[in-house]
Amino acid sequence: MSRAMKTPEDLAGLMRWDFAPSPEQWQAIRAPLEPAVVIAGAGSGKTTLMAARVVYLVATEQVRPDEVLGLTFTTKAASQLRAKVREALLAAGLLPEPGADSDDTLEPTVATYNAYAAGLLTDHGLRIGHEPDTRVLSDASRYQLGARVVERHTAEVRFLTDHPPTAIQNLLALDGAMSEHLVSPEEVLAFDAGAEREFLRAYEVEEAGKARKTYLEPPAKAINAIERRRELMALVLAYRRLKRDLGLMDFSDQIELGARLAVEQPDVGALERERFKVVLLDEYQDTSVAQATMLSRLFCGGHAVTAVGDPNQAIYGWRGASVSNILNFADTFPATSGPVPVY
Repeated sequence: MSRAMKTPEDLAGLMRWDFAPSPEQWQAIRAPLEPAVVIAGAGSGKTTLMAARVVYLVATEQVRPDEVLGLTFTTKAASQLRAKVREALLAAGLLPEPGADSDDTLEPTVATYNAYAAGLLTDHGLRIGHEPDTRVLSDASRYQLGARVVERHTAEVRFLTDHPPTAIQNLLALDGAMSEHLVSPEEVLAFDAGAEREFLRAYEVEEAGKARKTYLEPPAKAINAIERRRELMALVLAYRRLKRDLGLMDFSDQIELGARLAVEQPDVGALERERFKVVLLDEYQDTSVAQATMLSRLFCGGHAVTAVGDPNQAIYGWRGASVSNILNFADTFPATSGPVPVY
């Protein structure tokens, strides 16, 4: 039976809280089922707010508990969010008590972004030719595989480092960055070729003119960096071939394939939107281009997606995260009418 939830105090009473949500929190909690952004940094109670929103929507019979999806970055954060949401629903009497013929399948789904992508690939990967038994590399195994590629490399090395650990780290970083940004080796090489022509032209013009050292050094360094990346790309291609031959993938591949699945198979998005009426995206400022693409294609059409995060707290730029995802959320998840609210 639907509960009356007209004030923050109504919700606090249902959840057995000693305090009521603030007016700002109340607006985010009772927001309609449409795209929205909640700006909330560390220590602001965002996990509590997400749990309260789930309770509000379930109590007002807008969704069932199992129609809620919550995603975050780490296993620890997912565990904490899952526990907070479950605790809140139990306190409100919206879930059966443990042991009382309870069914976990009726609870909200809370997972990491990678675990969610892995589930998509298990269920639907064959649609894009992905084998469901492909194994995921740990960070240590990924390094070992990269080392094997570097050891087997026989081509001339003119620009790359001759220090194997550095070469391995650079190889893995470039491979991961391309996956997270959804760009192919061919696209990177083509971009670099165009940039190299421009830098060469600038160098030649300066050399034929005043030949000032301070003007010659920048294009020379840029050309050298492009040559290094061209050599490094040969290692990346060998690394990708080896992964494919051994039936392996890493975490970046999971997200890239999840994005590809969402883009190429719109039926999968229709199934996910039917399965999850409400989606909560935690720490959204740290999502990558590939993650944003995957999620926006799956949960498009004005779906009830709430992104929670703080653009000033972005910490994963080094591994492909794009703070522009939360800044441009309204472009990625447009509302069916009117602006996307920011709370």
